[in-house]
Amino acid sequence: MIGAEKFWDGMATRYAARPIPDMAAYDATLERVAAYLGPNDRVLELGCGPGTTPIRLAPLVRHYDATDISRELLAIAAERAREAGVGNLAFRQARLEDDFGDGAYDAAMAFNVLHLAADPEAALRTMARSVRAGGYVITKSACLKDGQGWLRPVLWVMQRLGKAPDVRFMSSTELDAIHEAAGLKIVETGWYSRKAGARFVVAQKQDQVPG
Repeated sequence: MIGAEKFWDGMATRYAARPIPDMAAYDATLERVAAYLGPNDRVLELGCGPGTTPIRLAPLVRHYDATDISRELLAIAAERAREAGVGNLAFRQARLEDDFGDGAYDAAMAFNVLHLAADPEAALRTMARSVRAGGYVITKSACLKDGQGWLRPVLWVMQRLGKAPDVRFMSSTELDAIHEAAGLKIVETGWYSRKAGARFVVAQKQDQVPG
């Protein structure tokens, strides 16, 4: 199997051209995210892909840092941001487990990313460290153990053909547990969309975060 960076670089143009499969669920997700953002906030997003979400959310905050493992996706995202005239948005290449500074942000977000992480627990600990006490970690992740276990053999074949990335099979219970293990208190959950097993979690950073 090829590495994650090479896989997403190779998929970048096709992935960016795909329409959002469930626009109603996407809009509902961003509506809930917006409820936790303020005009003076600094925001971090991991796995921003072609920039659709950062371009939508950046106008709501003071500064928005968007990261991705793929240089090709970041190039597409940066061009789209320039075309949209969004000036408070910065893009940089980074892994989910990279250090983004302690308490540097008011909110850290990752959408449709944690189930692709080699170590979701480490990614959530990184996100928790990056936000101030009382700040928010907001995620949306596929919980494939909840009714979609049949995808395992399909993904196994596609991965060996280089047509699918590595995927972590988690349940919603496991997903919630790794948020809490990172020192986060869950304050809101939802399913956007339930058919795709996409669980939305808003968690607030407590005073102490496990190392």
